[in-house]
Amino acid sequence: MDLIPGLPDDVARPCLICVSYEKFSTIAAVCRVWKNEVEDPDFFRQMKTARVMPNRSSGGMKCPMLAFRVTLLDPETGNWSEFLVFSDGLPMFCQLVGVESELVVVGGCVFIYNFVSATWRRGADMPGVRRSFFGCATSYSGRMGYVAGGHDGEKKALRSALVYDVAKNEWAMLPDMARERDECKAAFHRGKFHVIGGHCTEMQGGFERSAEAFDFVKCQWHKAEEDFLEARTRPKTCVDGSDMGMYMCHAVKLPAEIHHIAYMTTWQGKLLVIESSELSVLPKPFINSLFNHNYNKKNHH
Repeated sequence: MDLIPGLPDDVARPCLICVSYEKFSTIAAVCRVWKNEVEDPDFFRQMKTARVMPNRSSGGMKCPMLAFRVTLLDPETGNWSEFLVFSDGLPMFCQLVGVESELVVVGGCVFIYNFVSATWRRGADMPGVRRSFFGCATSYSGRMGYVAGGHDGEKKALRSALVYDVAKNEWAMLPDMARERDECKAAFHRGKFHVIGGHCTEMQGGFERSAEAFDFVKCQWHKAEEDFLEARTRPKTCVDGSDMGMYMCHAVKLPAEIHHIAYMTTWQGKLLVIESSELSVLPKPFINSLFNHNYNKKNHH
C-alpha cells in the first residue's frame, strides 16, 4: 500500500520526513502504513540526512528547501560521484535539466551548477505562483529550459507554461495549454515541446492519457492527442527516443530485479533505467537497447 495514494513512495516519504517530531503521534494514528513508517529506524536515519532549511524568499517567492545531495552517474563505468550541494540546499520537489555545460535545478527558486567551474549560482526565480509537480524539459539546442503544468500552493492544477533562458537568466510566459495538467511529464520530440498526461484539479490521481505539443513555428499548442498513453497512469518515465518514437516503462516488461523506477532517460542509443527501492541506497542503473520502431502511438514502450 502506498504511503500517500497516487504518489510514489520516494515522493511521499520526504513529505513525512518534513513533519516536526511533536506531530509523530498524530501521524501514527492516521493509518497502519504511516505508523509502521515512523517506527522504522531507517525513517529517522533519513531525517538526519534531510536537514530542513528555512524558507528563502526573493521577490515574494518562497522556496521550501531541503539539503538533499546530488549524485552523478557515469554510465560507461557505472560509478557514482557526489556533488557539493549549493549552500542553501535544494528546492523541495525540484527538477533537474541539462543545459549545455550546466545543470539547472528548477523549483520555485532556480540554482545552476557549472561543470566547468564546479560552482553553483542562483538563477532568477520562476515567476507567478509557487509551482510543484510540473513538467520540465530542455530544448534540443540546449540553451532553454521549459516548464508546464503542475499545481499551485492551493493544489490547483495549472495550464500555464514558461520558458527559461539560462544565458540571459530570464523567464518568459508561453501560451496556456488547453487543459490543466498536474503531475505531468514534459519532453521534446521532433522539434516540439510535449506535455504528457497529468490530471485536472477535480481528478486528483485520475491521470489522463492525452498529451499536448507546442509548435514553436506557429507559437501555439496543437490539439490534444487523446490516446497518447496506453493507460491512465503517472507518465514519469516517458522519454524521447528521437526518430524512433517516445518510450515509457511498464513494470511487466522490465527485469524482475527492477522494483521501483526512480528515473529513465536515453543514452547513446539505449534506454537507461535507474532503480531505487530505498532513499538511503544509491540507485542502480539498468541499460537496455532502444527498439527500432517507426513512430506511432503504439510504441510508447
